[in-house]
Amino acid sequence: MQNNIKGVVILSLIIAPFNAAFATQGTMPHGFGVKSEGMGGVAFALPQDSLILASNPAGIARLDNRLDVGAAFLKVDNGTEFAGKKYDGSKDKSLYIIPQFGVNYNLDDTSSIGFAVVGNGVGTAYGSGSNIGGLTEPKSEFQQMVATLGYAKNITPDHSFGIGILLIRHELEIKGTSSIGLPEGKDESYGYGLRLGYLGNITDNLTFGLSYATRGYMAKLKRFKGLLPEGGGLDLPSNYGIGLAYKNGPWTIAADVQRVLWADVKTFGNPGVSRAAGAPGDSNGPGFGWRNHTIYKVGVAYDVNSKLTVRAGYNDANQLLDSRDGFLGTLAPAANHRHITVGSTYRFESNNELSVAYAQSFKDKASGDGVGPDATSSPYMGQHWFSLSYSYLF
Repeated sequence: MQNNIKGVVILSLIIAPFNAAFATQGTMPHGFGVKSEGMGGVAFALPQDSLILASNPAGIARLDNRLDVGAAFLKVDNGTEFAGKKYDGSKDKSLYIIPQFGVNYNLDDTSSIGFAVVGNGVGTAYGSGSNIGGLTEPKSEFQQMVATLGYAKNITPDHSFGIGILLIRHELEIKGTSSIGLPEGKDESYGYGLRLGYLGNITDNLTFGLSYATRGYMAKLKRFKGLLPEGGGLDLPSNYGIGLAYKNGPWTIAADVQRVLWADVKTFGNPGVSRAAGAPGDSNGPGFGWRNHTIYKVGVAYDVNSKLTVRAGYNDANQLLDSRDGFLGTLAPAANHRHITVGSTYRFESNNELSVAYAQSFKDKASGDGVGPDATSSPYMGQHWFSLSYSYLF
């Protein structure tokens, strides 16, 4: 078994950086782990598998030894409407695959260690012949792999604390910007961060969770020093959240609120080309104009019997894109923000589980406003997300 786990860990580290992740909220998915995805992304107070490390590392102290391997398949419909004409950002590529992996091991009766790998990202592929405000055949792909090495301990039977070290790799490819005199190409960088978590029992049926992640401090993308603010800076934003989960018989109801501080990262948060105070690449140069994000998640699960659990959920947030900064949204049209989800888990004999989830992210548009090319740019996005995972409890 140890050799099998070692093999899966190595395979995940090899595969994850090179598979595009296409997120539903900024560069992040609506949830981490297939069970969470089926419940609208709730996780902070409800550890269900080892992917809880990516949300609340305290949760692994409440899990048994387990291995989780899965993938999500995303069908996207994105692009932009520029000067009254619609451009299809999924013309050349509309299906993306996101791998995920996690393992948890109990050191003793009160403490656990775990390891998880998840993907984030965003992108477009407009196809040959397109010209959007001077951007010729624009394409973008931001792929991010976040590996979390975590430790958690039950300080008392009712209070658990956890810590996760984040090891981050991302790769950015942009095409179509050389036609307006700006850098294009591909570059990668590495960085790190920290996630802290708490999980407590309010009553025998009600749990409470807290999670906080520092900024992910990334090396500069030197190829884009003349395009992205701060000379190619692209950090992972800090985020924090709170959750409640209530269990009563076969029913589980959970809710999370999460805050993502996109605006603190200048590449994401600086105003767009029409409102930026500085030149491309400067600290106050053009960014994507993303607002800070408050995300609301609610989910329900029902144990039909000892083998089958079914799930459903809803996930919503404020509009991420500022309508006055839509031109650069051509490359990252993250206008969608509402999700409905369903999912299930079937438990086989001999400690095997199979989980599936489906999420629809409703198509939405940020209608252009303000001045310059931003006023005539209206990015849009919609998605269908199907994921499945296999789990082995050992």
